[in-house]
Amino acid sequence: MRVCMQPKDDVTEQDDVTGRYTSAFPVYAAYATRLHALMSDLLKSENLEVVQIESRAKAVESLIQKIQRKKSSESDPLQSVTDLVGIRIITYYLEDVARVGELLGREFTIDAENSMDKAEALASDQFGYRSAHYVITLDDSRADLLEWAPFKGMKAEVQVRTSLQHAWAAVSHKLEYKSSQAAPAQLQRRLFRLSALFEMADEQFSILRDESNATDSAYRAEVRKGRLDVPIDSSSIAAYMSITGRADEYRTMFKESGHQTEDIKPVPADRIRRDQSDLVKVLKAVGITTLEELDEYLSEKDRLEKIAKRLDAVFEDDSGEGSIFDLLTLVVLLDRDKSPAPGLPIYTEEFSARIAALREELQSKSSRRSNSGRRPSAS
Repeated sequence: MRVCMQPKDDVTEQDDVTGRYTSAFPVYAAYATRLHALMSDLLKSENLEVVQIESRAKAVESLIQKIQRKKSSESDPLQSVTDLVGIRIITYYLEDVARVGELLGREFTIDAENSMDKAEALASDQFGYRSAHYVITLDDSRADLLEWAPFKGMKAEVQVRTSLQHAWAAVSHKLEYKSSQAAPAQLQRRLFRLSALFEMADEQFSILRDESNATDSAYRAEVRKGRLDVPIDSSSIAAYMSITGRADEYRTMFKESGHQTEDIKPVPADRIRRDQSDLVKVLKAVGITTLEELDEYLSEKDRLEKIAKRLDAVFEDDSGEGSIFDLLTLVVLLDRDKSPAPGLPIYTEEFSARIAALREELQSKSSRRSNSGRRPSAS
């Protein structure tokens, strides 16, 4: 039985590196945490919405494995290994990968020699993920600040990729084929096709975003001109509510009815988009399909305000907070003159039951008022 032994000098070196890195690990972990928070703040300042940010300090075991795999000309592995701290930023769109790169270039010192764009590094026959890697250090202006001083000169690797590139990376490494030549012939064509589909999907998402932005601009232009014969969708209703002043008008109404909208208590952007979509579904269900019809409906503010004042019965112990689109959806669902029986799959079963109960109560009161106002029939 053959036993492979590492040279004594290598073992001694690894023990030394292990000891020093284990001792310094809390500093690297703190650096990763601080960078994570800083990246989040920087992205928000640029209005750059991303899927997620990940951070980590390399585990001691991973560092030793890397040293064993790669011999470096540097005498100290803690200086030559550039990813002891790692940050991963996952974006929605291809263009945002470049925007993040530009942001990093402005805010940090980039080690160009050790940074790379894997899209350019891949050979034509390789199945790899396309992503950008930046090795950064704090620039002098930030490193001189007291709270950042412990991390001066420390490197970190920032990996930037789209969500689809991340999906490819997460799955493709299981295939164990780094190039088409390494893959069995019967799989090569399928791998090429799959890789192309991922790239094409990324490009198409970017095109869809551009077209969506163009549609938003077109809707806003139509509303400004007073042209409301426009189909209702999430984009058109957002433009209408903002430009016509209906949003401010109904926010005031809801506040006076005891409810808080997003201008008082912020609502996440993704929830507002969902609320817009839900309102569109309900409006279409009751036959309101254009902005013109919506404008006519919302002009009945006095009647709708009476419904808004009863929303506390729906929220019960809840705070009655939500976006203006969410609160309007509830009003439409409760409106006896417009709404079908509530059954759209928007709310939980419990919340839907509250809506149904209040709607029945409102209908019953309305029916009694109508009956009491009728003249007795002639005998």
